[in-house]
Amino acid sequence: MGVGMRQTQRASAGVHVLLALTLLACNSHLLVQANSWWSLAMNPIQRPEMYIIGAQPLCSQLSGLSQGQKKLCQLYQDHMVYIGEGAKTGIKECQYQFRQRRWNCSTVDNTSVFGRVMHIGSRETAFTYAISAAGVVNAVSRACREGELSTCGCSRAARPRDLPRDWLWGGCGDNINYGYRFAREFVDAREREKNYAKGSIEHARTLMNLQNNEAGRM
Repeated sequence: MGVGMRQTQRASAGVHVLLALTLLACNSHLLVQANSWWSLAMNPIQRPEMYIIGAQPLCSQLSGLSQGQKKLCQLYQDHMVYIGEGAKTGIKECQYQFRQRRWNCSTVDNTSVFGRVMHIGSRETAFTYAISAAGVVNAVSRACREGELSTCGCSRAARPRDLPRDWLWGGCGDNINYGYRFAREFVDAREREKNYAKGSIEHARTLMNLQNNEAGRM
């Protein structure tokens, strides 16, 4: 089983306890912005070589990005396809985990993606933040390994000591460290741009979102 897949599974298995504690400390009716980078999963992204004029046309056409995320898009244009793939993976995993529940991560449109349910600080909202962040780590880490990104390559981690001797170790795995760092910069950008007063319910929601994002990346 690949490292990226194990990371996604750890997120889906271990996130609930941490998020439940986080949510208890927050008001359950805090609003979030309707538009989100999750919309990249719903709208096809053309690969950057299609844009021969420069980065600005691509990034300006992507809906749901904050100002900080647009700047990262301009700097790392080739990453955006994989951000979209990561968001799509997160949505699919969310739908699988909640398939037996009343709310099953169903998408309602291409902009808000999940609709008004994300306006509520619930366990479902928290899990969605976490699993989406995990999806980005997975997609970017794998793209590094496959040589699809200009700023990273495959992981050169040493052969794990506990790996059975009859298992072939190629020495070129998913670059989890890079995937983690880039996902943290991109996914957290919107929350870090907010300037709510400390102690306000809006600030509490921002901290909750950041913690849920981090839980997914772990």
